[in-house]
Amino acid sequence: MAIKVEPLDGPLGAVVYGLDSSKPLSEEDFRTVEQAMCDHVAIVAPDLEENVPWLRDFGTRFGPLVPHVLDQYHHPDGFEVSIIARNTGTAESRDTAKPAGAFWHSDLSYEKDPSDAIFLYSTQIPSRGGDTLAANMYMAYEGLPEKTKQRIEGLTATHRWGWNTGGAAPKLTKTQQDTHPDVVHPVVRIHPKTARKILYVNPGYTMCINDVDRHESDDLLEELYGHALKPEYQYRHKWELNMLLGLDNRASIHAAVADYDEPRRMLRMIVGNTERLGKAA
Repeated sequence: MAIKVEPLDGPLGAVVYGLDSSKPLSEEDFRTVEQAMCDHVAIVAPDLEENVPWLRDFGTRFGPLVPHVLDQYHHPDGFEVSIIARNTGTAESRDTAKPAGAFWHSDLSYEKDPSDAIFLYSTQIPSRGGDTLAANMYMAYEGLPEKTKQRIEGLTATHRWGWNTGGAAPKLTKTQQDTHPDVVHPVVRIHPKTARKILYVNPGYTMCINDVDRHESDDLLEELYGHALKPEYQYRHKWELNMLLGLDNRASIHAAVADYDEPRRMLRMIVGNTERLGKAA
């Protein structure tokens, strides 16, 4: 079956039909999928049989996979894949106050070289709830008033692991913490493939804007978040079993919805930074 891409009716996302986890992906088909991610910020692939080596290889096509700092949740079949589980009654299930990722964030923005993309794959889902929200940060930037665009041009922000996660992220061990110091990124970022500007801040990991005093930073971030999280910029992903969701981590932020108490289990792959972080001129 040839790869077919159908855009979703919303601010981001497209469904990719024709992926088969029992077969290698041809270079031509991969380029189609890669372009769909670039064009639509998010891709959804339904009905993929669970195959961890295939998922790992698929993610690697986008760039080197980065092991998550929480190494206690690495998959036994490969450290490039991590497990995000809740209410499963197993050692891999997390016991934080809120489910993992239940806050708006961009994966690895707390790293010097943040992630290009992430992939989530569902192996166990609740009968109701457990959706994933994503916001289009191209549209968020483009929708800002011109005065605000001028105000934030050239500013930088400090990002920190676990800054404002509301009890949805485990504390790091000392070793994990020592390898993850605070980092600084531009508030307005240039996407290396599309050359479009992106609003690159997120409530979960962005501590402050560095070039203004703390009071002004807090007010400005509150203004930017309030704008970026408008409903017209958001997509609500409803999970089905054996479904793959890919997000361009440069051009979006996302959050897990904490509205379920049944078992939920996801596999996650994080694509590392393949191009230098773009800063608006």
